[in-house]
Amino acid sequence: MKKGTRWLLCLLLLLTLCGCGTSEPVSGERAAVKFTVVPAAEVPQELLEILEKNKEREIRMTYQDGEELYLIRGYGEQKTGGYSISVTECSEDEENLYFLTQLIGPERAEGLSEEPSYPYLVAKTERTEKNVEID
Repeated sequence: MKKGTRWLLCLLLLLTLCGCGTSEPVSGERAAVKFTVVPAAEVPQELLEILEKNKEREIRMTYQDGEELYLIRGYGEQKTGGYSISVTECSEDEENLYFLTQLIGPERAEGLSEEPSYPYLVAKTERTEKNVEID
């Protein structure tokens, strides 16, 4: 009888230990990153000059100033005004920082400037040594 009880206790102990484990985040999960959209008046002068020189083409770049990292997405020349840019994601995983945006076209054609426009967005976050992917 004692032998059977011991075996039963050992079996229960083994089953209990097999059910234990540590919970780690699933590889590839992204965490949100805080950022601020920077008004044109607050963009560093050197960065403004770079944007002006390259405004006619698409821009995906970063710019570091001290402990701040600027994430820049420009959409190049558009035929009219009225465009805006929306940030759809700013997140990170173990290796990368992701900054995803979307160009939003004008809602209606009437009243729009006939002049071309050069929409871009500058966002600021904390400096990181991670790879940055901008899309």
